[in-house]
Amino acid sequence: MRYEVPFVPDAAYAAFLAGNAPALEAVYFRLGPDTPDARLPDAGDASPDDLALGLRAMPGVPRLGLLNAAFHAPETYRGDVLRDIVMLLEGYLAAGTITGIVYADHYLLTALSDASPEVAGALCAVPSINFRLDSFERLAAVLEAVADTRFKFPQALILDRDRNRDTARLAVLASRARQAFPGLRLGLMANEGCLYACPFKTAHDAHIALSRLASCSLGPDVNRELGCLRSFYHHPGRMLASPFVRPEDAHHLEGIVDFLKICGRTRPAADLAAIVRAYFAGAFHGNLAWLLDTQEILSGRLEIPNDALPEDFFARTDGCRHDCRACGYCEELAGRLAREREPALPRFGE
Repeated sequence: MRYEVPFVPDAAYAAFLAGNAPALEAVYFRLGPDTPDARLPDAGDASPDDLALGLRAMPGVPRLGLLNAAFHAPETYRGDVLRDIVMLLEGYLAAGTITGIVYADHYLLTALSDASPEVAGALCAVPSINFRLDSFERLAAVLEAVADTRFKFPQALILDRDRNRDTARLAVLASRARQAFPGLRLGLMANEGCLYACPFKTAHDAHIALSRLASCSLGPDVNRELGCLRSFYHHPGRMLASPFVRPEDAHHLEGIVDFLKICGRTRPAADLAAIVRAYFAGAFHGNLAWLLDTQEILSGRLEIPNDALPEDFFARTDGCRHDCRACGYCEELAGRLAREREPALPRFGE
């Protein structure tokens, strides 16, 4: 199994990735502090120059810049704002550090294609996982829209996260996609850990896009107070029903998909390295909540030892119909394994 992983400009992390380039399907990265994507603004974002230093060390690995905000202000599609995005992409191309973009707003993709056919023709356009490509018909429609632009056709894409532990239907979807689009590589998101068929996702993605426009503020509080984190905390079984793929279970998907995507790009570089190493090794010894990007914020309060999950966990949950009230497997398992941790202050002077 190969892996698509986040890139952050930490010297040790960049060297680790460069040393494991044969295992990498691609790396992905935030284009710049002011460029909208599917994460909240972060004052600590790296500059394009800092990113380029590490990206140059992986010339044979696809390098994907993120333009995957759910939507943009209408003025983004014309004038100075669009010009600035084109100039940013031109800079990355001149430095030889980008091969494609990940997008979620097809208005923006079309506007970029019209504004600079040269830039579009040099980059592949990869549909974001947030297109929720859970059927062949949806996948084909989105790829047909890419073909209407001047961007290169994507070499790979990520299928909907809700198909992760549904190998029978996943195999049918993958087979049809490969027949219709020969050479297209297919992946799954490994460690996001969101609710299955998350009912908060549409609004959450919209809130993030609005926050990038400075129209509203958003932080983890909304999810703690009203959203998925509240649901996970009060119903730990839903943490296990989330369609994540543990490092130990990645092998079950070999031959069905070509790669797994590891998320967590806003986490410290040392944490990212530990997560990527766990997937390379096929084993993780620690708190499952910490491994999963969505649930990680709860890892200081809830613990589910990953090693304690039964060996047949994937087999028992593969093809689940998500009738949790009738089944109860994940709830029972979490009831035995999950424990609440006491908040602790850091120790000093030791």
